[in-house]
Amino acid sequence: MFEWSHDLNGSKVPFIKRLPIPTETAIDQGEIIDFTPATGVVVLADPDDFDDPAAGVALYAHAANSGTLIPVSASPTAVYRHKCNKILTATGGSTTTFVVATLVPTTDNLWIGGMLEVVTCAADSSMIGKKIPITDSTGTGGTLTFDTQPAAFAAGDTAKLCPGPLAIRTTAWNLTDDALDVDWAENTTTGESLILVDADPANMIAYFMIRLHRFANSSVAL
Repeated sequence: MFEWSHDLNGSKVPFIKRLPIPTETAIDQGEIIDFTPATGVVVLADPDDFDDPAAGVALYAHAANSGTLIPVSASPTAVYRHKCNKILTATGGSTTTFVVATLVPTTDNLWIGGMLEVVTCAADSSMIGKKIPITDSTGTGGTLTFDTQPAAFAAGDTAKLCPGPLAIRTTAWNLTDDALDVDWAENTTTGESLILVDADPANMIAYFMIRLHRFANSSVAL
């Protein structure tokens, strides 16, 4: 999910707009949403191919068949905190590498300074939950490199991944289908509606702006 963190315009509080929403529309807290004239707030269409502008982030959930208004963080310059919870499955590995063949973008060194958090490791269950700083990465082939670990990673092992400072300004990632998570291993040549503006890999947190915003010319355009 995406949580309001701060605003590049200097505001200490989010710019909140209560927008109309169809009673039957269900929205999750922290979901990136869109707005359609004559309809209101809608679920973001094709979020896993996130190449269209968005209208903001829902500050609270809206259950189906509930009210007709929902508060939205609508500032085009808002920055959102995102917990890196997307689980990636290794296609290979070793005691010094974790390989995800589909990792994007295919840019060497991009993940240096980032962090892996182990979810499963068939060779050694004591590795579960361990955070491993990334010391090198290759774009083609998706190899993440780190200091020697007690056990070797292999295809089928899983981990969470957080970018580091060298990934700032990257715009290549898609969203997961529910528009709540960033998919580090799902690329699109047009998926550039989010931009990474900061990262806190020690705490597995990334910070994003909506790069393509429906109301980027003015917060009060709504």
